[in-house]
Order: sequence, then C-alpha cells, then structure tokens
Amino acid sequence: MDDISKVPGRPQSAISAEELDAFRERSRAKLRELEDIRLRKLDTLEWRKKLAVPVGFVLTPILGFIDYWLLLWQSGNDDPAAGVSIAGLAGLWGWVTQPKRQYTKAYKKEILPEVAALIGDLEYQVDGKIPMEDLNPSKIIPGHTSYSAEDLFFGRHNSAEIQFSEITLKRKSGKSTVTVFTGLCILLSYERDKFAGHTILTKDNGTIGGWFKSKFKSLERADLVDPEFEDLFDVFTDDQVEARYLIDPVIIERLKSLYEEYNGNELLAAFYQNKFLILIASNTNHFEPADIRISALDENSIVSMKQEIREILSIVDQLALYDRHSR
Repeated sequence: MDDISKVPGRPQSAISAEELDAFRERSRAKLRELEDIRLRKLDTLEWRKKLAVPVGFVLTPILGFIDYWLLLWQSGNDDPAAGVSIAGLAGLWGWVTQPKRQYTKAYKKEILPEVAALIGDLEYQVDGKIPMEDLNPSKIIPGHTSYSAEDLFFGRHNSAEIQFSEITLKRKSGKSTVTVFTGLCILLSYERDKFAGHTILTKDNGTIGGWFKSKFKSLERADLVDPEFEDLFDVFTDDQVEARYLIDPVIIERLKSLYEEYNGNELLAAFYQNKFLILIASNTNHFEPADIRISALDENSIVSMKQEIREILSIVDQLALYDRHSR
C-alpha cells in the first residue's frame, strides 16, 4: 500500500504511524476485496460507456419523435407534458454509472466504519439521520417538507455526544420541490444545559438570504469586543456576556477552518440548551471514496476524510473549555 503518513498539503502529524499500522491491520483484507470489486466494476463501467454511445444515437431521435407527438396530442391542454427524451436518456445514464455507485456503496459499508474507529470512539451508518426534534430548537433549520441524510458518524468525544452527517432539506413549492439546504450538519450534545442563553452565528454569502431571521426576532445583535469577528460572522444572542465568552479567537478560527475544509457556501451555528449545532451549506459530496479509477489500496482518500473529521472534533475540544457554571 502507499505510504499515507506523507500526503501533500497535509500536516505530517495528520496520522500517526501507530494509527496507520492499526488501520492497515484491520482493513487489509477488506481493501483487497474492494480492489477486486473496483476492477470488476470499472470493467463494467467502461463496457457500458462504449455501448451507451450507439444506443444513445439510436434512442435520441426515437424519444424525440415520441415527445413531439405527445406535445401535439396535448396541444389543447394548458400544461402539456412530455419529457420522454429526458427520462430515457437519464435512465441510460443511470444504467451506465451504476457500477460506480455500487463500488461507492461497497467501499462505505466496509471502510468508513474503520475510519470512524481510526478517529476515536465513533461509529458510522450510511443512511443514519440526526433526529430533527434535536435540531429544530436551534432556530436555524429552514422550513422544509422532506429531510434526507447520508454518512452519519456518531459517538462521544471529550465529554460531548457528537453526530454529524450530510443532509438535504427540501420544501414543496406549488408543483415543484425546492432544495432549501444541502450540506454538512454537526450536532454536539452535553449532559446538562451548557449554555445559559441562545446565540446564533451566520456567515451568509447571499444564497441563504433571510429565511431564518424571523425565527430569532427575540435575539439582539451581539456587541462583540473585536470588530474583526463582526467582519467574519453576524452574531445574535439573548445573553451578551455569554456570547462574548463563546465567540473567542480560537472558536472563530476553528469555524473558519471547518468552513474552508468543507468548501462551504454559507455557515450557520447555534449555541442553545445543551447543544451546539453547525450547518455548512455546500454542494460538495464529502466522505466519498476516491474515483473508481484510483486503486482502493491507495489510502490518501482515507487521510483526507480523517482530516475533515479532525477539524470537527477540534471544535468539540475548544468548547470543552467553556463551562457556564464556573462563570
């Protein structure tokens, strides 16, 4: 296997030799099996791609002709519908790329639980969800009619229960469905009420807009000591003293690093009750294996996932320093 203790762009201490040896020992057989799966699926993918070209040339005019006659037949309707061409070609594309999805599913099932164990006291579920009843009191969850999630990591770290996954929230709007949020969701929970007030941070580039502001009209803009923080985040709170305590240089730096690590478009965070919730809007799909053309024995993607998770855990470490009961 490749030496993953030295990866361009990563700190040399990103993964220790002991951790690497333990991981290799646990996952060696699984990685070899996955490499066999990858090679078979890659062969199937390449064969289907070659076959799809002539099939597409044949299907496109046929499906277009069907769409044309459907539109003529529905010409008297106020809302004519066709779309056979789109559906047919989408189905062809789905068939072509199915081997990639099968390889990804096999990789996640076998390797991501090992990555979770490599990080610490964490477990992994490919289709797990953070309960919405734990998220809604944060006041930063947009209104939605459907909630889907994937790649749930959960466990304990430094006195906190931690859960994080990629989530998608959608809302029906007339006959269409609109995606109101997609990205990373991180929830930290503590055994007792850790926060006296309710404090919200936002870093909004304009696409989230003001959909959440009506939810915290009772909160006031925080009077922060350092104006540099206000250039990075908008902060609202009902406890000015606690907000100034929470929004310190280290936690801001951790959030910035996390935002950049996950290619974020916007960031929302809330301290409330015994919880700290972070939402990072992003179109990037994380916790994915390397491309199917890259060997499963190449462990660089594992190092990358480990670094992403370490950024999350660093925020837990920083918050562990705060205890309102000792204020």
